Amino acid sequence: METNTREIFLTACAKIAEQLSVYGFKPMQKAQTLRKTTRNKKIYFDIHFQSSVKNWNGGITLWPYLSIASGELKKWQVQQHQDKDATGTIFATRLENLTPLKNKNQDWNMAVSNQENVIPKLCELIITYALPLFDKFEDTDQVVQDMVANGVAFNEHFDTRHQNLPIDFLCCFGSPELAQTAFDNYLRQQKLTAGAKRIYDEMAAQKLPVNKNITDSTMRAAYRNHLTINS
Repeated sequence: METNTREIFLTACAKIAEQLSVYGFKPMQKAQTLRKTTRNKKIYFDIHFQSSVKNWNGGITLWPYLSIASGELKKWQVQQHQDKDATGTIFATRLENLTPLKNKNQDWNMAVSNQENVIPKLCELIITYALPLFDKFEDTDQVVQDMVANGVAFNEHFDTRHQNLPIDFLCCFGSPELAQTAFDNYLRQQKLTAGAKRIYDEMAAQKLPVNKNITDSTMRAAYRNHLTINS
């Protein structure tokens, strides 16, 4: 990215950060990441803005990504599984996937002439669709119960197919018993029992992991946490 387009992109990020500051988001990395933390400090939410190396003055691409993570979960993963690469991530997706724009690769053009029109629209999507999801995680007991019953069906727009269930989060913030129930429901709802058995066989044989499906990581997490395949 050329210096001038980079500056335009960062200026747009700063303007978005300013509009969202009233909702508790704080800028990081020159406002390329906005972070909001739960009241109990256990979980944090990031909105990360990515751009393109092909930018030019009339086309400054911005892609918004959301993630929910926990430092407490990361410590649990390190202690429980000796996972040195643990991130504490609970959930991550593109912003559009939680909105009526789901499954569309929306390019937000932050060219100077567009910012006054585009930034309010982007902020409105964040406020309308991302904030309610973030607010759910203020009550971890309730969000665990919701995941047990509904998996990651966070709203009516989010497509739960091919999505991973945060098994470690359910074990850490809930219990192995709740995680087992959630896993049972997940396998049944997603029709992934055969895939789970394949992963369990590979793990038992200590074979190198082969990612045939996005959801294979859920099965590996379930195996590591000693959950059983009951479907």
